[in-house]
Amino acid sequence: MKTETLMLISDAREVLGRVVTAEAPSNSLARAFLGWIAGDDNPATMLEQVALQAASAKGADRSSRTVAILGYTCGVASLRPRFTTEFSQQLEWLMGRPNFANGGEPSGVVTDPLSFAGVLVGAEAVVTNDARIRFDQWAANIWKDANGFLENGNWRRGLLDIIGGRINPVRHSRQGQFNIEPAWLSAALQRRGWGTPKETSVGDVLKTAIGESATVADAFEAGLRLEAIQWAVARVMDFDVSALTVKDVAGVLIRVPDIFQRWTWEAKPRTGRKEAEAIRWRIENEYHVQSLLYAVLKPVFQTLEEERYLVPTGVYQPRADLCLLSLRLLIEVKFWYRRDNARKLIEEIGADLSLYLRDESPYRQVIAVIWDDGARTEEHIELRRGLLGLNGLFDVVIINRPAFMSEPAIAPVKIKKRVADASKGTRAK
Repeated sequence: MKTETLMLISDAREVLGRVVTAEAPSNSLARAFLGWIAGDDNPATMLEQVALQAASAKGADRSSRTVAILGYTCGVASLRPRFTTEFSQQLEWLMGRPNFANGGEPSGVVTDPLSFAGVLVGAEAVVTNDARIRFDQWAANIWKDANGFLENGNWRRGLLDIIGGRINPVRHSRQGQFNIEPAWLSAALQRRGWGTPKETSVGDVLKTAIGESATVADAFEAGLRLEAIQWAVARVMDFDVSALTVKDVAGVLIRVPDIFQRWTWEAKPRTGRKEAEAIRWRIENEYHVQSLLYAVLKPVFQTLEEERYLVPTGVYQPRADLCLLSLRLLIEVKFWYRRDNARKLIEEIGADLSLYLRDESPYRQVIAVIWDDGARTEEHIELRRGLLGLNGLFDVVIINRPAFMSEPAIAPVKIKKRVADASKGTRAK
């Protein structure tokens, strides 16, 4: 990174930091919001004081802001157990109030996306089951009313669109509202799992976050811009897992074959103990490969999940192997047995894509990881060409069975059942 750029970053951080320091102490919602942004990296006392005040609010002292403060507090794991009850009680109070007063004045949660966001943060952290369904219905109505108050072109509008995407990801995906503007907003919220910056947005993030820093007047925007700058710097200079993208996931997967340089495959026991045995870590099916990838990715991507059911198609409900919802990414694992040809593999992955990436799905890209048990390196180019022509497939990673795993796995043969049936004098179905 150029020296001039580093100087601009330093100056912007100083200016934005002064805005935060000047306003946050007198703005309880700003303190709660900034505390949530920082998460467990933030000293607990920054949130505790405002959360305690909000929790004690009764009668006329309650407002959408006190609910939001408690919501942001519940969004921080270390503080959640202490304030879950108070947040749940105040949320029930808020949901029982009309969106508009008798005189037509909108409620605070309708006009202020920052209050709305705090309420949603808390609900995502503590509200479950039937209560969550009821909350989602209420939140969808709030968003519909709030949508008419903010025009496009500012970061608060962008925050409202992010909120809408979390409440109803299907509708907002169809409307293209995951392309959040300004560019720095998604970057600022990624560490909290609320933003997915574009792959090439580092330059845009720095340019927009720094370029207008001198005009920022409130602590909310200043705090967000500081987080966006930190995200961009982490992408360029540091290894910060919260700043990784789909391209980075593919980069990790491409390097998985390097693991086999230290893979356990013993010809004889490595120790002299009497009960010691020669150990070989076999990979003989798709589940073994999936476990391998999970072990590689989970320490880096903490939000990684496996075996997630997706939106059903009729009576069939597809299940994805590995999922990163924060990046809207699925990782599909295939075991390429020696008896199977490349065409069959392409057809299977094509069918999977049609199920995984439907409009109703929150996922938008897939990386296919193929274990080639036959080590057919000469066929990989054609296989990749065929697969990369499929819509929604970000990349293909093919892992050859290492040479030291001398016996390749053999696909199960269904004909065995027919033979058994015939020997019993029955007709195979």
